[in-house]
Amino acid sequence: MKINASYRDNVGDRLRSLEYDEEFFNSLTFRQRDGLIMIKTTFEEKPTDYWVIKHYKCSNIENVPVKDRWKFSEAGVKLYTNEKSKDQILNVSLNQTMQSIFDSMLQDPGRRTIKSKIIG
Repeated sequence: MKINASYRDNVGDRLRSLEYDEEFFNSLTFRQRDGLIMIKTTFEEKPTDYWVIKHYKCSNIENVPVKDRWKFSEAGVKLYTNEKSKDQILNVSLNQTMQSIFDSMLQDPGRRTIKSKIIG
């Protein structure tokens, strides 16, 4: 996978690869000028984790209302995983990524913590 390539280029390379494992993910969506490209894989077992990851370019959503920003995501992944060993490798990797994000935010001296009351 090329780090600086577009999502479309990375997915295209992956789909052309002989080592492609179609069970690796359930849904991957990315945008092109003329619409969306979505790749889906079935998942028949009961999941234990559900991951949703979105990537935005801030310049593309600068003047877009918050409720409509999802329409401008560059790429989105929706992924169910379960207790299978290959899913655990993915879960560990995603958990490490989340831990890195939390560590970065919690080490920021200018961070703010906001507590909201849940209205039910």
